[in-house]
Amino acid sequence: MRALAILLVACAVACTPDFAAPSDVTDLRVLAVQADPPEAQFDDAGVEPVQVTILAVDPRSPAPIEVRAQLCAPTDSRRCDEGQPIRDVSDAGLSTALPLTSDFHDFLLSVAQQDDLNGFGGIRVQYSFSIANGDTGGPVYGSKLLLFSPRGGTPNHNPAVIGVRLTRDGVAYGSSDPSPGDTIELPAEVEIGLLPLIPTDICEEYATTDFRGNPVSLTEQPRYSFFVTPGAEIGVDTADEPLDGVPPPDGLSRITAHSGDGTLWIVVRDGRGGEAWARFGWKAVPDAMPSSSRPAPARCPPVPQ
Repeated sequence: MRALAILLVACAVACTPDFAAPSDVTDLRVLAVQADPPEAQFDDAGVEPVQVTILAVDPRSPAPIEVRAQLCAPTDSRRCDEGQPIRDVSDAGLSTALPLTSDFHDFLLSVAQQDDLNGFGGIRVQYSFSIANGDTGGPVYGSKLLLFSPRGGTPNHNPAVIGVRLTRDGVAYGSSDPSPGDTIELPAEVEIGLLPLIPTDICEEYATTDFRGNPVSLTEQPRYSFFVTPGAEIGVDTADEPLDGVPPPDGLSRITAHSGDGTLWIVVRDGRGGEAWARFGWKAVPDAMPSSSRPAPARCPPVPQ
């Protein structure tokens, strides 16, 4: 089932120098792509509206980012190749409503015919795009698999990051947990733990079929990615939600601020195409704020082994 789940994970493609950590955002980058809803339903009457939002950033330039996008059947290249059904997405932007015209249902069926599984488990449509902001390095390419399933089942929902718990030496740091959009004051040259805060119902249970055709019930295990602008660095680029529901006392990752200020992004993916993120500002300050004692935050329930 792990291989099947991986197929639904958002595919963001951007060039990162070999010597740079994936968490270091120094140029034009695609950090995440969200489809809302992550599993749209359809029937003969129509298709549920879908909004695609791209988290693309360039800390070097405030120039607007231009997006070009197409819809097609999934490809190995993650681009829409000639010789297959393709839909251009006119007026594409960093947040775009899919063009669900009256004949979109026929387009879905034509995409399903390209699928070796003939739409088993839903019809997967590739959203291929490029972004550019006038940088001499040229455009950056990315893609996202969109899932469409017949109306009537229980669809997937996007996860969420509702805050972050900061820790220092295994103890909660600061007087309260920052919320998305807050600016975090970080003691310069001190490693601070990062524990994403999530809703208690983020880890959905879902029914699926294994490769032998047997029905199985599984529970999502969120995976987190951490990104930061120059002036700070991340200790662990990606981390999974603990299976036992108990995170380590020093968080799932760590951040060290050296100087100045910038932005921290935490992206969460549910392994089934659901995706979300939270943005925090950060500022390096002299080491003065004490740690504090607070109750452990709620997590996903333990996953049966």
